[in-house]
Amino acid sequence: MEKRLNLMDAFPIYGYEAPILVSKERGCLSIPLQLELPEIYTLDSKDYLNLNRMVSGIMEILGENCLLHKQDLFFGETYSMDRQRLERDFFETEDELYFKDRPFLEHRCYLAIHKVPKNYIGRTPIGANSFLKKERRFYGQSYVPEEYLDGDTMADFEARVGAVNDLINDSGLMTSKILDSEGLFGRAGYYDCYLEAGYGEGTGRDIDFSEHGLRVGDKQGQYFTLENLDQFSKEDMAFHEYFGKYSAGDNLFPIGNLFSLGFRIPQEHIINQYIYIPEKEKAMAKLRSKAKRLDKYARNRKGDKNSTYRDQIYDFQQHILNEHKELVYYHLNVLGLSNSKKSFRSMCNSVRSAFRKLGIHATENNVDRKNLFFGGILGNGIGLSMELFSPFSSEMAASLWYFEGGYRNRMHGPHGLRMVDRATGKPLLVSLYRDPEAKDWIFNRGMLIASGSGGGKTFYANAYLFSEYREGAEILILENGNSYDKLLDHLDGVVIENDDQKPFTFNPFMLDSGDMVEKDGQKMLTEHKLTQLIALVYLLLGRKDTTTDDGHDSAVIQTIIELLVQGYYRDQFLKDNPDNSFNSFYGYSERHLERLMDSKGIRKEVFDPNLFLLLLGKYAQDGPRAYLLNSRDKRIAQLGRERLVYFKLENLIENEQLFPILAFLMIDVFDKKLKDPKKLSLNKILVVDEAWNLFDNPIMANYFDAKSRMARKYGGQPIFISQKVSDFVKSKYIGNTIVVNSHIKVLLDLGEFGNSFGEIQRLLGLNEKQKQLILSINKDLPMGRKLREMAICWKDRVKVFGLETSLPTKCLFETNPNEKAKINRLHEKHGRVWQRTANAYKQLQNELAESGFGNLSGSDINPKNRKR
Repeated sequence: MEKRLNLMDAFPIYGYEAPILVSKERGCLSIPLQLELPEIYTLDSKDYLNLNRMVSGIMEILGENCLLHKQDLFFGETYSMDRQRLERDFFETEDELYFKDRPFLEHRCYLAIHKVPKNYIGRTPIGANSFLKKERRFYGQSYVPEEYLDGDTMADFEARVGAVNDLINDSGLMTSKILDSEGLFGRAGYYDCYLEAGYGEGTGRDIDFSEHGLRVGDKQGQYFTLENLDQFSKEDMAFHEYFGKYSAGDNLFPIGNLFSLGFRIPQEHIINQYIYIPEKEKAMAKLRSKAKRLDKYARNRKGDKNSTYRDQIYDFQQHILNEHKELVYYHLNVLGLSNSKKSFRSMCNSVRSAFRKLGIHATENNVDRKNLFFGGILGNGIGLSMELFSPFSSEMAASLWYFEGGYRNRMHGPHGLRMVDRATGKPLLVSLYRDPEAKDWIFNRGMLIASGSGGGKTFYANAYLFSEYREGAEILILENGNSYDKLLDHLDGVVIENDDQKPFTFNPFMLDSGDMVEKDGQKMLTEHKLTQLIALVYLLLGRKDTTTDDGHDSAVIQTIIELLVQGYYRDQFLKDNPDNSFNSFYGYSERHLERLMDSKGIRKEVFDPNLFLLLLGKYAQDGPRAYLLNSRDKRIAQLGRERLVYFKLENLIENEQLFPILAFLMIDVFDKKLKDPKKLSLNKILVVDEAWNLFDNPIMANYFDAKSRMARKYGGQPIFISQKVSDFVKSKYIGNTIVVNSHIKVLLDLGEFGNSFGEIQRLLGLNEKQKQLILSINKDLPMGRKLREMAICWKDRVKVFGLETSLPTKCLFETNPNEKAKINRLHEKHGRVWQRTANAYKQLQNELAESGFGNLSGSDINPKNRKR
């Protein structure tokens, strides 16, 4: 019958004097750190090289007779709904309900640095964790090595650990902090989590080692260990590996050597890694002694293990000496956890498979389960016997650290777009610009969204715009299509379509208070308004460039326009009820143009007034385009006050003469929002969806460049969306302007451009890691969940997220023609009320899934039912 112990007797920590833990086992001293590892999938080859060097640097700082114990906890959590978001609107409530209780793995990482006795190298399994066999009153009477009683030695050890902490933080890839008492012993602190095999406050679970097994409460555990070099099936270990599922052709996707032991194991588990730095001469002598013992029994025949092990030791010694390597001892184990017999088998298969991917034949170790468990408790790494270690070079031990942590995004809060991480499906909030601005990742909010056909770019755009609208944003959309109809209908936005019966009309010559200033008692146009009208009239002349081939100098033309505009408004400001319109400006130009030319001495060979008036006359009085710039339509005049405006351009996109003028006028609506001081704290969004080519001329490219700078100053966000990436790449003018002014790039599935991605990479200014992640999108999607992946780039940074929504929200954002037709029929049937339509769509989709025409099941992680 197994001996029963009180937890306090079995607990291996004797005392704590900040920051040092004192173990019951020989009074061993250690200092615990909590690490934050780099987010999974964000590291490139150079990063892995630097991390390997960092680990080697840690060993070099610590020196002999130190033991590092790194532990990675992967425990299950479930998503608890965000109460604040539940109260905002029907669709957000549906999304919260959709994610309610979703299971995922949460990762935490710790590093305990021990000062071990000089004779630790000789410890056997029998001597390990000997405190378990003693009564409590004898703990203080145990033999304590004399080096622990030397104040200078301990001060040096503490200083070295401080240097390690600084080295990790200086890496720029990981962060480290020395754990305090609350982090160790407090409620939901480290010891609660380890002894409960889960995150949360300790409730007192039994730990049972009977029947050659391990149980922690209702969870069954199994250890898998790496103890000997012959468990490796490959000759050497590089700084990193490549992930086959995300690699294709020349696009190789780097991952850490132990990557498969982390989030790729879907069940709860713990990774323990130990590096012992011995006295080199003592360690080499121990190896020589072992080789001699093996040689004594060696038969020197093929298949003889004694001969093989002896030769391995000799080869290893020669490698250490010849290559001037440092000798360390390394041990790796994984404790898999499961709460049922069926899932236990599945867990064991997952861990075995993960080790096989590393080229390691792991041992299922039940014999050493007690020592492995107690030696796995932070501060008691000395509880692991030397029989479980293998001699490695320090370089190889460094390459066998686990480096990939979880996503750091918040799960709850008022700001951000609801998305999921690609590693576990954990619901997250992604701040597209607020947090990146605060961290100086970006210096403007400009966003470029691109994907191949059917990549999901407009679905994402709908989701982002709805998220920003909830937070008070004002939005102007220019689109060649009808992708935002449902969202605009639900939010009661203003939709403006152009047709022959009711074409787009504007009145750019009408002024509001923000267009005028008073100087020396006289009204005058603001510089911004003056510049805008000069550019507009220049466009009306059919100019797309600042160079001319008809004898007219562009500077002369723009100067004449400026003088006419200024003169026109001087007259208008003197009138009590001025009729500001293009008609009255044209009339003023007819009356004053030749007089102006005479006063300035401008010859007709340089500037032809008749041609000037002919071209402008199309837009005045009875001209064919007279409607365009003389609007009396109140819906146009009030657009600056509307929160959500949607210009549908499908009947204008190919009109090269009219389209640039209309675009110019529509953006003036955006300008008014930008300059409104009452809206300074709001995000003002301009969306140009599949209509970027309207800016593809020098005048509009320069104009947009100026607007982008103004948007940066006043809290605006221009967003360009493109499916024809190849056309965008070939753009003569606007492509580079958009890229320079878009510090945020949202790139969806661009797999169809894989063979020609180099040109896209060059134009968009993407680094190698961004390329690797973009080309990995949608290559390893989870079974049973509907989502689209996308890479979000903030200048030189990148992360991939999944956009996953509830069925009612999908109903509102759906752009697939067949699905839209289905939704439109449901909408008419349910009285054009979106909440009723969305519920009907959800019911219909669930019925299809149950009948076998869909697959909408949940995730495969099954943690304990604890919410965060």
